[in-house]
Amino acid sequence: MGAPGSLAMSYVRHSIRLPFALDRTLRQLAAGREMTPYALLQDCVRIGLASMTQEGTTGPISTELAEELGQISARIVHVERLTERALYVSCAAYVFARAAAPTRIDETRLTDDINAAFQRQLVLAGDAP
Repeated sequence: MGAPGSLAMSYVRHSIRLPFALDRTLRQLAAGREMTPYALLQDCVRIGLASMTQEGTTGPISTELAEELGQISARIVHVERLTERALYVSCAAYVFARAAAPTRIDETRLTDDINAAFQRQLVLAGDAP
């Protein structure tokens, strides 16, 4: 037995049935967190019961959520950069196509036109610097 005054933890066995979709999700999440599906299921039950009884759920779960939000924010910034680059390339293609039709224009003028077209598109998108 344990030391006097300490409580020994005993477990009760429950058997549950999950739809295939939930089982697949459980296994994928468990693999992503490098834990067994059974351990993740215990966490799910513990967190679910805590939220149903209005207890606060702080600790590693809150930290994990904050880390995930940080990763999502970083990905959004990356997608914004890619989108901005695609817009710039589109503006460049527009200006070069426009310049190809009449007489030739020098590179400096083309660059100025590209930047002006790019800034116009940013303003239209509501993202002007």
